Amino acid sequence: MGLRIFLTGVSGYLGSVLAERFAREPETEGITGIDLATPTTPLPPKVEFVKMDIRSPGLTAAMAGHEVVVHTAFIVKWMAKMPATVRDDLNLNGARNVARAAAANKVRRFIHASSMAAYDPYLVRGETGVTEDFPIVESDSFFYYSDGKAAAERALKEVLEPSNVLLTLFRPIYIVGPYNRGTVEGFRQNTVKFPRRDPRMQFVHEEDVASAFLQAVRTDMPGAYNVVPDDFIRMSEVWKIIGARFVPTVPLWMARLVTTVRWRYFDSPTHPSWVEAALADFIGSNAKLRATGWKPRYGSAEALNTAL
Repeated sequence: MGLRIFLTGVSGYLGSVLAERFAREPETEGITGIDLATPTTPLPPKVEFVKMDIRSPGLTAAMAGHEVVVHTAFIVKWMAKMPATVRDDLNLNGARNVARAAAANKVRRFIHASSMAAYDPYLVRGETGVTEDFPIVESDSFFYYSDGKAAAERALKEVLEPSNVLLTLFRPIYIVGPYNRGTVEGFRQNTVKFPRRDPRMQFVHEEDVASAFLQAVRTDMPGAYNVVPDDFIRMSEVWKIIGARFVPTVPLWMARLVTTVRWRYFDSPTHPSWVEAALADFIGSNAKLRATGWKPRYGSAEALNTAL
Protein backbone atom coordinates (compact mmCIF):
# COMPACT_ATOMS: atom_id res chain seq x y z
CA MET A 1 0.00 0.00 0.00
CA GLY A 2 1.36 3.42 -0.98
CA LEU A 3 1.78 6.59 1.00
CA ARG A 4 -1.15 8.94 1.56
CA ILE A 5 -0.35 12.61 2.25
CA PHE A 6 -2.68 15.26 3.70
CA LEU A 7 -1.64 18.70 2.41
CA THR A 8 -3.05 22.02 3.65
CA GLY A 9 -2.84 25.19 1.57
CA VAL A 10 -2.74 23.23 -1.69
CA SER A 11 -3.94 26.23 -3.73
CA GLY A 12 -1.11 28.44 -2.49
CA TYR A 13 2.33 28.78 -4.02
CA LEU A 14 4.26 26.37 -1.81
CA GLY A 15 1.34 23.96 -1.49
CA SER A 16 0.96 23.65 -5.26
CA VAL A 17 4.70 23.13 -5.74
CA LEU A 18 4.72 20.36 -3.13
CA ALA A 19 1.60 18.71 -4.59
CA GLU A 20 3.35 18.47 -7.98
CA ARG A 21 6.54 17.11 -6.43
CA PHE A 22 4.86 14.55 -4.18
CA ALA A 23 2.61 13.33 -7.00
CA ARG A 24 5.63 12.43 -9.15
CA GLU A 25 6.87 9.89 -6.61
CA PRO A 26 5.91 6.22 -7.24
CA GLU A 27 5.36 5.56 -3.53
CA THR A 28 2.72 8.28 -3.30
CA GLU A 29 -0.67 6.59 -3.52
CA GLY A 30 -2.70 9.74 -3.10
CA ILE A 31 -2.76 13.29 -1.79
CA THR A 32 -5.68 15.06 -0.19
CA GLY A 33 -5.21 18.78 -0.70
CA ILE A 34 -7.36 21.23 1.23
CA ASP A 35 -7.77 24.98 0.87
CA LEU A 36 -10.44 27.65 1.14
CA ALA A 37 -9.56 28.85 -2.36
CA THR A 38 -10.06 26.70 -5.43
CA PRO A 39 -6.78 26.00 -7.31
CA THR A 40 -6.28 28.28 -10.30
CA THR A 41 -4.36 25.60 -12.23
CA PRO A 42 -5.10 21.88 -12.59
CA LEU A 43 -3.69 19.63 -9.86
CA PRO A 44 -2.01 16.29 -10.63
CA PRO A 45 -4.34 13.26 -10.94
CA LYS A 46 -3.09 11.87 -7.62
CA VAL A 47 -4.37 14.97 -5.79
CA GLU A 48 -7.95 15.12 -4.55
CA PHE A 49 -8.96 18.70 -3.79
CA VAL A 50 -11.28 19.36 -0.85
CA LYS A 51 -12.52 22.88 -0.20
CA MET A 52 -12.16 23.19 3.56
CA ASP A 53 -11.14 25.66 6.24
CA ILE A 54 -8.24 24.41 8.38
CA ARG A 55 -10.30 25.47 11.41
CA SER A 56 -13.17 23.17 10.40
CA PRO A 57 -14.38 20.57 12.93
CA GLY A 58 -14.59 18.18 9.98
CA LEU A 59 -10.83 18.19 9.53
CA THR A 60 -10.24 15.10 11.69
CA ALA A 61 -12.55 12.97 9.57
CA ALA A 62 -11.07 14.30 6.33
CA MET A 63 -7.57 13.40 7.53
CA ALA A 64 -8.41 9.78 8.37
CA GLY A 65 -6.27 7.23 6.54
CA HIS A 66 -3.28 9.49 5.88
CA GLU A 67 0.22 8.71 7.14
CA VAL A 68 1.77 12.16 6.69
CA VAL A 69 0.47 15.71 7.18
CA VAL A 70 2.16 18.64 5.42
CA HIS A 71 0.92 22.00 6.70
CA THR A 72 1.55 25.04 4.50
CA ALA A 73 -1.67 27.05 4.96
CA PHE A 74 -0.84 30.52 6.32
CA ILE A 75 -1.76 34.16 5.72
CA VAL A 76 1.46 35.57 4.25
CA LYS A 77 0.29 38.71 2.49
CA TRP A 78 -2.07 40.38 4.92
CA MET A 79 -4.54 42.78 3.31
CA ALA A 80 -5.84 45.78 5.28
CA LYS A 81 -9.45 44.68 4.79
CA MET A 82 -8.81 41.53 6.85
CA PRO A 83 -9.03 42.15 10.63
CA ALA A 84 -5.91 41.11 12.54
CA THR A 85 -8.07 38.86 14.71
CA VAL A 86 -9.15 36.87 11.65
CA ARG A 87 -5.56 36.64 10.40
CA ASP A 88 -4.34 35.32 13.75
CA ASP A 89 -7.28 32.94 14.11
CA LEU A 90 -6.49 31.35 10.75
CA ASN A 91 -2.75 31.15 11.36
CA LEU A 92 -2.73 30.06 14.99
CA ASN A 93 -6.00 28.28 15.71
CA GLY A 94 -5.89 26.78 12.24
CA ALA A 95 -2.47 25.26 12.92
CA ARG A 96 -3.64 24.02 16.30
CA ASN A 97 -6.70 22.36 14.72
CA VAL A 98 -4.58 20.62 12.07
CA ALA A 99 -2.24 19.33 14.78
CA ARG A 100 -5.12 18.03 16.90
CA ALA A 101 -6.55 16.21 13.90
CA ALA A 102 -3.13 14.68 13.21
CA ALA A 103 -2.81 13.50 16.81
CA ALA A 104 -6.33 12.05 16.76
CA ASN A 105 -5.56 10.14 13.57
CA LYS A 106 -2.17 8.99 14.88
CA VAL A 107 -0.38 10.07 11.72
CA ARG A 108 3.28 9.18 11.55
CA ARG A 109 4.80 12.50 10.53
CA PHE A 110 3.74 16.15 10.62
CA ILE A 111 5.78 18.56 8.46
CA HIS A 112 5.22 22.28 8.95
CA ALA A 113 6.19 25.12 6.64
CA SER A 114 7.56 27.69 9.05
CA SER A 115 10.02 30.41 8.05
CA MET A 116 13.37 32.00 8.81
CA ALA A 117 11.20 34.95 9.81
CA ALA A 118 10.32 33.05 13.00
CA TYR A 119 13.65 34.16 14.50
CA ASP A 120 13.44 37.23 16.70
CA PRO A 121 13.67 40.13 14.20
CA TYR A 122 15.36 42.38 16.75
CA LEU A 123 18.04 39.92 17.88
CA VAL A 124 18.82 38.45 14.46
CA ARG A 125 19.78 41.71 12.75
CA GLY A 126 23.29 41.61 11.35
CA GLU A 127 23.89 37.99 12.38
CA THR A 128 25.77 35.48 10.23
CA GLY A 129 25.42 31.69 10.31
CA VAL A 130 22.12 31.69 12.22
CA THR A 131 21.34 28.15 13.38
CA GLU A 132 18.14 26.50 14.50
CA ASP A 133 18.78 27.13 18.19
CA PHE A 134 18.66 30.91 17.71
CA PRO A 135 15.73 32.44 19.68
CA ILE A 136 12.40 32.71 17.91
CA VAL A 137 9.94 35.52 18.67
CA GLU A 138 8.60 35.30 22.21
CA SER A 139 6.11 38.17 22.09
CA ASP A 140 4.73 40.78 19.69
CA SER A 141 7.35 42.30 17.43
CA PHE A 142 7.00 44.86 14.66
CA PHE A 143 6.50 42.04 12.13
CA TYR A 144 3.18 40.18 12.15
CA TYR A 145 4.64 37.45 9.91
CA SER A 146 7.43 36.67 12.41
CA ASP A 147 4.96 36.63 15.29
CA GLY A 148 2.61 34.30 13.44
CA LYS A 149 5.25 31.81 12.35
CA ALA A 150 6.78 31.59 15.83
CA ALA A 151 3.37 31.27 17.50
CA ALA A 152 2.36 28.50 15.10
CA GLU A 153 5.53 26.56 15.91
CA ARG A 154 4.79 26.77 19.62
CA ALA A 155 1.17 25.71 19.10
CA LEU A 156 2.20 22.67 17.08
CA LYS A 157 4.77 21.59 19.65
CA GLU A 158 2.22 22.01 22.44
CA VAL A 159 -0.25 19.69 20.72
CA LEU A 160 2.08 17.16 19.10
CA GLU A 161 4.87 16.66 21.64
CA PRO A 162 2.63 14.63 24.02
CA SER A 163 1.63 12.40 21.08
CA ASN A 164 3.69 9.97 19.00
CA VAL A 165 3.50 12.21 15.93
CA LEU A 166 6.95 13.24 14.70
CA LEU A 167 7.14 16.99 14.07
CA THR A 168 9.43 18.55 11.45
CA LEU A 169 9.69 22.34 11.24
CA PHE A 170 11.14 23.73 8.03
CA ARG A 171 12.29 27.35 8.05
CA PRO A 172 12.89 28.52 4.47
CA ILE A 173 14.01 31.97 3.43
CA TYR A 174 12.50 33.75 0.37
CA ILE A 175 11.30 30.94 -1.93
CA VAL A 176 11.50 31.69 -5.65
CA GLY A 177 11.33 29.78 -8.91
CA PRO A 178 9.35 29.42 -12.15
CA TYR A 179 6.08 29.01 -10.24
CA ASN A 180 6.60 32.23 -8.28
CA ARG A 181 6.89 35.36 -10.36
CA GLY A 182 5.19 37.36 -7.64
CA THR A 183 8.27 37.86 -5.48
CA VAL A 184 10.25 39.40 -8.33
CA GLU A 185 7.29 41.56 -9.33
CA GLY A 186 6.99 42.69 -5.72
CA PHE A 187 10.63 43.76 -5.71
CA ARG A 188 10.16 45.58 -9.01
CA GLN A 189 7.23 47.53 -7.58
CA ASN A 190 9.30 48.56 -4.56
CA THR A 191 12.64 49.40 -6.15
CA VAL A 192 14.14 51.75 -3.60
CA LYS A 193 17.36 51.83 -1.67
CA PHE A 194 18.06 53.45 1.65
CA PRO A 195 21.04 55.61 2.58
CA ARG A 196 24.03 53.51 3.75
CA ARG A 197 21.97 50.28 3.55
CA ASP A 198 22.73 47.32 1.26
CA PRO A 199 21.42 44.32 3.21
CA ARG A 200 22.36 40.72 2.51
CA MET A 201 19.59 38.54 1.05
CA GLN A 202 19.14 34.80 0.59
CA PHE A 203 16.84 33.17 -1.96
CA VAL A 204 16.11 29.44 -2.03
CA HIS A 205 14.81 27.70 -5.13
CA GLU A 206 11.41 26.02 -4.96
CA GLU A 207 12.94 22.70 -6.12
CA ASP A 208 15.41 22.74 -3.23
CA VAL A 209 12.56 23.42 -0.79
CA ALA A 210 10.46 20.63 -2.32
CA SER A 211 13.35 18.17 -2.03
CA ALA A 212 13.65 18.94 1.70
CA PHE A 213 9.93 18.33 2.23
CA LEU A 214 10.05 15.12 0.22
CA GLN A 215 12.95 13.88 2.32
CA ALA A 216 10.95 14.57 5.48
CA VAL A 217 7.93 12.73 4.04
CA ARG A 218 10.12 9.66 3.52
CA THR A 219 12.36 9.73 6.60
CA ASP A 220 12.22 10.80 10.24
CA MET A 221 13.54 14.34 10.62
CA PRO A 222 12.56 15.59 14.07
CA GLY A 223 13.01 19.24 15.01
CA ALA A 224 13.67 22.44 13.09
CA TYR A 225 15.73 22.91 9.92
CA ASN A 226 16.72 26.07 8.08
CA VAL A 227 16.11 25.74 4.34
CA VAL A 228 18.52 28.24 2.84
CA PRO A 229 21.16 28.26 0.08
CA ASP A 230 24.89 28.18 0.69
CA ASP A 231 25.39 31.83 -0.25
CA PHE A 232 23.83 35.29 -0.21
CA ILE A 233 23.61 38.35 -2.43
CA ARG A 234 23.28 42.05 -1.64
CA MET A 235 20.11 43.99 -2.30
CA SER A 236 21.99 46.03 -4.92
CA GLU A 237 22.64 42.76 -6.78
CA VAL A 238 18.93 41.91 -6.61
CA TRP A 239 18.08 45.13 -8.45
CA LYS A 240 20.58 44.25 -11.21
CA ILE A 241 19.31 40.68 -11.60
CA ILE A 242 15.66 41.68 -11.93
CA GLY A 243 16.54 44.47 -14.37
CA ALA A 244 15.44 47.41 -12.26
CA ARG A 245 16.29 50.48 -14.35
CA PHE A 246 15.63 53.15 -11.77
CA VAL A 247 16.31 52.61 -8.06
CA PRO A 248 15.85 55.87 -6.18
CA THR A 249 17.43 56.47 -2.79
CA VAL A 250 14.78 57.48 -0.26
CA PRO A 251 14.74 57.98 3.50
CA LEU A 252 13.45 55.02 5.47
CA TRP A 253 10.62 57.07 6.96
CA MET A 254 9.34 57.89 3.48
CA ALA A 255 9.32 54.21 2.46
CA ARG A 256 7.37 53.36 5.61
CA LEU A 257 4.86 56.12 4.91
CA VAL A 258 4.29 55.26 1.24
CA THR A 259 3.98 51.53 1.98
CA THR A 260 1.51 52.24 4.78
CA VAL A 261 -0.69 54.42 2.57
CA ARG A 262 -0.64 51.85 -0.24
CA TRP A 263 -1.52 49.02 2.14
CA ARG A 264 -4.24 50.81 4.08
CA TYR A 265 -6.00 52.68 1.27
CA PHE A 266 -5.05 51.10 -2.07
CA ASP A 267 -5.31 47.33 -1.44
CA SER A 268 -1.57 46.71 -1.58
CA PRO A 269 -0.64 43.25 -0.25
CA THR A 270 2.61 44.60 1.20
CA HIS A 271 2.25 45.56 4.85
CA PRO A 272 4.74 48.26 5.98
CA SER A 273 6.45 45.78 8.32
CA TRP A 274 7.94 44.08 5.26
CA VAL A 275 10.08 47.20 4.74
CA GLU A 276 11.74 46.65 8.12
CA ALA A 277 12.04 42.92 7.50
CA ALA A 278 13.94 43.46 4.25
CA LEU A 279 16.60 45.39 6.19
CA ALA A 280 17.23 42.64 8.75
CA ASP A 281 20.50 41.70 7.01
CA PHE A 282 21.10 38.25 8.49
CA ILE A 283 22.34 34.97 6.99
CA GLY A 284 21.03 31.55 7.91
CA SER A 285 23.06 28.36 8.13
CA ASN A 286 21.93 25.17 6.37
CA ALA A 287 24.49 22.94 8.10
CA LYS A 288 21.90 20.95 10.04
CA LEU A 289 19.82 20.18 6.96
CA ARG A 290 22.92 19.38 4.90
CA ALA A 291 23.93 16.84 7.55
CA THR A 292 20.79 14.84 6.68
CA GLY A 293 21.93 14.47 3.06
CA TRP A 294 20.05 17.42 1.58
CA LYS A 295 22.04 19.67 -0.74
CA PRO A 296 20.85 22.81 -2.53
CA ARG A 297 21.17 22.80 -6.30
CA TYR A 298 20.84 26.56 -6.64
CA GLY A 299 22.55 29.60 -5.18
CA SER A 300 20.67 32.81 -4.38
CA ALA A 301 21.35 34.53 -7.71
CA GLU A 302 20.60 31.37 -9.69
CA ALA A 303 17.30 30.86 -7.87
CA LEU A 304 16.27 34.47 -8.44
CA ASN A 305 17.10 34.24 -12.15
CA THR A 306 14.70 31.31 -12.59
CA ALA A 307 11.83 33.51 -11.37
CA LEU A 308 12.30 36.30 -13.90
